[in-house]
Amino acid sequence: MVLTVCKLLIGLVLLFLGGNWLVDGGVAIAKRFKISPLVIGMTIVAMGTSAPELIVSLLAAAKGNSGIAMGNVIGSNIANIGLILGLTALICPIIAKGKDIVLNGLAMIIISAILVLMSFTNHGLSRIDGAILVFGLILFITISIISGKKSKQPENEEDDTPSMKLLPAFLLVVVSCGMLAFGADMLIDNATIIAKALNISDKVIGLTIVALGTSLPELAASLIAATKKQMDISLGNVIGSNIFNILAVLGISST
Repeated sequence: MVLTVCKLLIGLVLLFLGGNWLVDGGVAIAKRFKISPLVIGMTIVAMGTSAPELIVSLLAAAKGNSGIAMGNVIGSNIANIGLILGLTALICPIIAKGKDIVLNGLAMIIISAILVLMSFTNHGLSRIDGAILVFGLILFITISIISGKKSKQPENEEDDTPSMKLLPAFLLVVVSCGMLAFGADMLIDNATIIAKALNISDKVIGLTIVALGTSLPELAASLIAATKKQMDISLGNVIGSNIFNILAVLGISST
């Protein structure tokens, strides 16, 4: 049991360090390419933190458990808005600056509505629906990067100075994404062991530890971003993660 607790603590440390480095690397990349932090949050950071959802859903789809794949995405999106955005706002008030956040928030709502329509029409997602969602992901990322480059950044000499070179920044993002995924997996596994040792039912474990487990990377990245006053990355991570979960996770899984 002592070893299990130690592994659980290691998982928490990996989440903290991974979230911290992911934000630093994302900010550095945004400055290098002169792209707004919001776009970095909705693309690189969101994709990295959504890796657990993608892995879980792909494995579920491969085993024929389509309900788990769909439930994982829907549950994660609800946790992103209700839990992560709520806790982030408690740390630092979220102020929506400019039309980009409003437009991308609206895009998230429209994409969610499209998912609902697809589900009602076909009683699930077909391969054609999956291909449409993946195409939508490519279109969304392309438009986000183009609009991010056109967005005028605040004139702040300190903010415009990249904190590190491009290659180290990319490597930091890749390593931190791996740390988030590994830390979340370690935390879930060992928390489940402890819960079972305390005679907590599998159903309760599934509704709590496993359900929230795949959202831990988003939670870590958003909270760290909030403490660093990088609210665009924090908010962009939530919006981008929800969009990525639908377009990429469900799109690839159903395809």
